Order: sequence, then C-alpha cells, then structure tokens
Amino acid sequence: MTARCWVFGSSDPISASDPVLSAGLNGFFSQWNSHGASVSGRWKVLEDRFLVVARDPEGAEVSGCSIDAMMGEVKRLEKAMGARFLDSSRIFYRGQDGTVQVATRPEFKALATAGKITPETEVFDTTVVDLSDLRPGVFVRPLKDSWHARLLGPALA
Repeated sequence: MTARCWVFGSSDPISASDPVLSAGLNGFFSQWNSHGASVSGRWKVLEDRFLVVARDPEGAEVSGCSIDAMMGEVKRLEKAMGARFLDSSRIFYRGQDGTVQVATRPEFKALATAGKITPETEVFDTTVVDLSDLRPGVFVRPLKDSWHARLLGPALA
C-alpha cells in the first residue's frame, strides 16, 4: 500500500518548529476525515523549503473533499505565514552553495542561458505523489534527467 503525498515548495525558508505551521497542521490532522472516516496523516519539512503532507496507508482513503480541506489548510497557512506554497510556476533547484533556491520559469531559463544553471544542477520535482519518491533520483535529480529540462530547450545546451 502506498502513502499518497503532496509536496508544497515554499517561497521562503520554513521550519518545522514554526508554531503557526505546527499548530495549524497538527490541528488539521486531528480532524482530517473523508466521508466520515478518519484520515491518518503526517507532515514534515524537507530542506527548509518543502512542506510535505502525507496520508498514512493505514488511514482512510482521501476523497476530493478531504483533499480540498487539506488544500484549504495550506492556503490558510500561506496567509498566516506570509509564504507562498501553492504557486506551481516556480522551480526549485540547489544553488552552488548547496541551499535550495527558487526561481520563476523565466528566471530559471535566464539563469540557464547565463550558464548559472547547468545540466548537472540538481532540481526538485514537487509533482511526486508517493512518499517513497522523496529520495535522490526521483525527488532530487540532475536537471538533464528531469522534466525541467524540457522547459529550457536550447538554453540548456
């Protein structure tokens, strides 16, 4: 049985110890349900930039309404924290200093054209949907081996 997950990249660094984040998510998980059945879930912050929300395989399956409720909580957290989690137009990559950086698609293409992004630059795939995919080679991989490379076309060469 797989553990469904959602990965939200943050516009700004985040911490699992942030009281707004922890209180909001812990409160949400205490009452998350799908058609009256309790959904068992958990959350984690990865690389000080990614909020991962996961449904435990033992809990109820999620439905459209339960996913909408979770997304509503993430929207509420965006507002409360002043961060952006739900902007899918951003690309997350590892900078030369090893930290996770974020750029819009046009900014990312400009960085590649300028040679600051290379085929070996690590990028993060926030579209993964299974908790087991949060590992090197799937969630984090060289740009040349990711779907992000299609965005750059000749700029990557």
